[in-house]
Amino acid sequence: MASAAHSHSGTPHSTIGPRLYGSLVALLALAGLAGWFVVYPLDRWLAAALLATYVALVVFRPASCLLMLPILWPVVDLAPWSGHIYLNESDALVLATLLALGLRESVAPPPVTLTGRAPVRLNLGAVSVFGLLAVSVAVSGARGLSPLPVLDAAALVGYGSTLNALRVGKGFVLAFALIPFIHLAIRRDGEIALGRLVAGFTFGFATCAVAALWERLSFPGFTNFATDYRSTALFWEMHVGGAALDAWLCLSFPFSLLYLRMARSPLARVTGLVVIAIGSYALFTTFSRIVYAAVLASGALIGLVAMLQPAGPAAQARERSGGVALLAGGALAGCLLSFQAGGYRGMAAYAGLVMLAYLGGASLHGGRGAQLLIGGVAGMALAGLGLLVALWLPKGPYLAYAVSAGLTGLLLINGLRRQASPAPALVAALLVWTAASAVLVSVHWGEGKHVPEALLAVGLVVAVMLTQSVSPRPLWVPRLHRLHVVGGVLALGGMAIATLGSDYMGSRLATTGDDLHSRSAHFTQSAGMVQGPGAVLFGLGLGRYPDSYFWKLPDPGVPGFLALQGGVGERSMRIGGERHTLGYGEVLRLTQRIPTDAMAPFHFRLRARSDVDMTLHLALCRKHLLYPEDCLGSAANLKGGGAWQDIELKAQGSAEGFSRPGWPRRPASLALYVDGHGQVDVDDVQAFDGQLRPLLRNGDFERGVDFWFFSSDRDHLPWHAKNVFVHTYVEQGVLGLAALLLALLTAVVHLLRLPTRLHPLAPILLAALVGVATVGLVDSLLDMPRITLMIMLVLWLALSLRQPQR
Repeated sequence: MASAAHSHSGTPHSTIGPRLYGSLVALLALAGLAGWFVVYPLDRWLAAALLATYVALVVFRPASCLLMLPILWPVVDLAPWSGHIYLNESDALVLATLLALGLRESVAPPPVTLTGRAPVRLNLGAVSVFGLLAVSVAVSGARGLSPLPVLDAAALVGYGSTLNALRVGKGFVLAFALIPFIHLAIRRDGEIALGRLVAGFTFGFATCAVAALWERLSFPGFTNFATDYRSTALFWEMHVGGAALDAWLCLSFPFSLLYLRMARSPLARVTGLVVIAIGSYALFTTFSRIVYAAVLASGALIGLVAMLQPAGPAAQARERSGGVALLAGGALAGCLLSFQAGGYRGMAAYAGLVMLAYLGGASLHGGRGAQLLIGGVAGMALAGLGLLVALWLPKGPYLAYAVSAGLTGLLLINGLRRQASPAPALVAALLVWTAASAVLVSVHWGEGKHVPEALLAVGLVVAVMLTQSVSPRPLWVPRLHRLHVVGGVLALGGMAIATLGSDYMGSRLATTGDDLHSRSAHFTQSAGMVQGPGAVLFGLGLGRYPDSYFWKLPDPGVPGFLALQGGVGERSMRIGGERHTLGYGEVLRLTQRIPTDAMAPFHFRLRARSDVDMTLHLALCRKHLLYPEDCLGSAANLKGGGAWQDIELKAQGSAEGFSRPGWPRRPASLALYVDGHGQVDVDDVQAFDGQLRPLLRNGDFERGVDFWFFSSDRDHLPWHAKNVFVHTYVEQGVLGLAALLLALLTAVVHLLRLPTRLHPLAPILLAALVGVATVGLVDSLLDMPRITLMIMLVLWLALSLRQPQR
């Protein structure tokens, strides 16, 4: 039957549709890429070379896009450097993918490698809900584009132009164009293609996490959880708030769990564990309460689906779930206690003890009481020697722990590899020695202030080990290839404890009630902008939320605006002040990246004008996206009257902080903003460092917004409804909201039904959708095309997945 199906799929009749579709998409993608290159302000030759290499790779290896696209997706955009928010590198990446896939499909379709039935199927439910989504996007997109603006550089400044409908809508359109190729790839290669996609999302989770790690190393520091600094990674879309990073992490995190579970080689297991560890750090350093809730919801769903699976080979493992839960609960409770007693070092030592206790489970269960007692006494004697070392050497506790844990680990790992359990007395002695050494580490770091907590943490592990030794049946059976699971639980628990236990996170949790009240008021205010039968049914139009917020609300308190003034040869940038002052730092900043090695002193030159007396600020800061540090700046007091004024300023302040060395080197940028309720036009902006190097490009704005970016560091409500369902209602009306809810509900029901839920990917897709929908309760999401595209892709997989009959 399978071979017949394959031979039928290779007939000209069955391939004419994909060929025609591929040809059309390839032509449109090529035209789109050409347009992108025309306006791209950064190194076009380098961009062309990279994209050409990628196109060649996908043409010759079409399946590679399943891996490469998610990996590059969270790190490919360079809007803070290019200044372009309407056409980005991610758009070029998708267009290049469509071009390559379209060419391959039209000229030489990939051969079928699938054996058996495909794990996806085009079904009526998927087609219906996506058809409804497409209709809503088309109607609301047309409404958002009306009236069409003059197509010049001024229309690409900010989000107030009706062209913002194209920016928001491209996420849907590109997803709709890409999905048929993804569907065909899975129909042809089956589980192999799904495996590539899982790996792609897993390493996309990793690239995003590495970007977040770079940001924290550059600014607050790896272990600084007390500073008001929330990571943004390379999601430039968060320059006016939003939860792009939160959404991507919650969408991709479940795939990393499946990758780790399916890993067969030691290298794959270690890789998966490292990805989850770094990703967990990124998750928890968002300091987002909704992210924590989303991760819990995703994990609970994966566990629920696992419990619903019928009896099979995993039944015996589920019988020991109580013992595993006991070990995990004791481990996490001990992590909290050891963190309180010994900080990160104490918690790391405790985590190592837990992993060794897991490995020694078989020996402990097989030992007699006398053997374990002798081992315990010997372990205390060794601990006494470790105490002497700790007293004699400055870093003695760490040395004692390293020796005890190292010897224990070597013995237990060697025993498991040889499938011969070491002597119970020896294992007990080494574990007791390591436990005492872990206490010494915590006491040393905490200067003896939290000895009871350290003893209690270790006591929990000892209690679990004693329970394992006396239980008629082992609570757990150690498996060397499952050690990464224990490590993953400890990594997640450690990250949760370190972040939730910080003063900053404590202050955020304390204000949850007030934040919910203000957010609820914002939802009501946003929904109130929709008036009239047409708007209720079809929405205000894609991308129209920011402009509607500015004009429809009587006192919106927006932080400012930008507008490009004049024609070619006479251009300048207008910077508008806030409607009313909401608080410190809540202004709109016009920014440009400068070289990271720029050195003080700094000088500024520019022309400016204003109709009323205003103050224009210029600041050079170490800053990635939202949080300026070590700023050097000046202020120009402008006289009203509308005449151009030539201004020369020297940056004030101490240059020591700005020039402070560090690794990695912190990004730097120039920011211009106004103080007051008027507006200022600026032109011919120049900045020079101590070596008289010009630091800025396009200071006369003749190239429009090239190299100029903007941010609202703290006031984010004017750009988002802060709820994906409310935002969808505002821009797409009842039709769009119904389409979105129907698509999500249909996907959830489909994934929970038999036999689909038996597929290994089903609980992962369900967890990803529930996680990102949870984040969507407090943010808009679908107004960020990079997030929209991936949500649509995962949603399509969820609607079309099936468990093939074997």
